[in-house]
Amino acid sequence: MTLSLFEDELPIELINSDGMITCWQLLLPDQEATALFEELLNVNNWQQETITLYGKRLLQPRLTAWYGEYGVSADGGYEKLVQTVDFTPRLMVLKTEIERLTGYHFNCVLANLYRDGQDSVGYHADDEKILGINPVIASYSLGATRRFLLKHNSDKLQKVACELQHNSLILMHGALQHYWQHSIPKTQRSVAPRINLTFRLIKPH
Repeated sequence: MTLSLFEDELPIELINSDGMITCWQLLLPDQEATALFEELLNVNNWQQETITLYGKRLLQPRLTAWYGEYGVSADGGYEKLVQTVDFTPRLMVLKTEIERLTGYHFNCVLANLYRDGQDSVGYHADDEKILGINPVIASYSLGATRRFLLKHNSDKLQKVACELQHNSLILMHGALQHYWQHSIPKTQRSVAPRINLTFRLIKPH
């Protein structure tokens, strides 16, 4: 199943089995969304983390930055706290609107910069201990449209594909991270940069 967030009344329930994904489009006024994208794109705190995969040290195929109260390093299973940047005024406006819309509170955001079609993230679940038992992730998209894939862990017939467009939001909640994995695959198409802001509630032990 492939969905475009611009074809249905909103919010859309993308998944409502073994967890939930709810979707909204055109979250902010277009001028504010574009200004936020340009602001984040041009900051200099983007980093390319190194991770260990199958015994090899590899660079992540995207750039990242943490904002808010806490941040964690991808290397070592998202357990080591790292330095963050304070929320900018525009990020605070977005955070406030997402919290109003979803009813959830967040204290940090992991920003991901996909520079072109070769930047990606493989199938994974956001199920790290530091996020709690049933993590809630609010994922907001800016810039180029990229395909978002989901697959169920045990039922191989359950697969979903969704085109995440500029100024759209998906909320992953319930038990979703226990039963589903998600990814942003590479593409051979020529695509402009995309920024993904994943709002989280981190509770260090």
